Amino acid sequence: MTIDWDEKKALLQEPNIAKVTQLCDELMEKKPGSTVPYIDPIHDEDECRIISLQASPGKGTESGFVSHNNDDEAARRATQIYELAELDPSYVMPWNAYPWVRESGSPSALSVQEKTDGLRPFRQFLKINSRVSAIIAHGTDASTFLTLFEKTYHSSLKNAGIKIYKASALGGRAFAVSEAKQEELLAKNVDTYRDAMQRAGIQHL
Repeated sequence: MTIDWDEKKALLQEPNIAKVTQLCDELMEKKPGSTVPYIDPIHDEDECRIISLQASPGKGTESGFVSHNNDDEAARRATQIYELAELDPSYVMPWNAYPWVRESGSPSALSVQEKTDGLRPFRQFLKINSRVSAIIAHGTDASTFLTLFEKTYHSSLKNAGIKIYKASALGGRAFAVSEAKQEELLAKNVDTYRDAMQRAGIQHL
């Protein structure tokens, strides 16, 4: 399936994603010369119940979007998860702990500074998606980022009614394992999303 990214760009100001688009624009303005990929307008800030949190924009975001339709292994796995969990993507919103595209050749792990830089944007992102009841942290960096977030703002996400799930990263080293192990990891991720859906009262497709 070929995606028309220009068609997606034309939808970025639609009411279901406009505030998130504005946040991405503001983040780019704050770091002149930087790129923050937009969130695929298939997602919906009013319907969003689950945040799918990754560490930083992957290779596929050359499309200009954070999207499960991107051409990279993590995006393909996200698509598989949505299909296997029978989850309508409008109920999920992807985000990156460090939302800016990093320079090529950066170490795979985020630095403390990068995590710190991502805190305020994530706080703003949570305010926009105010009906979220679960955050699925993909990979260690996303998990430690959430711990830092709670410490920094002296706020417990749990007290705000948000459950944190720890899941494997969807690409890279996490999946550099045997095929059987890959299947197992994928199945675990699907279970995690199903659990989050159940908590949020999301119907299967």
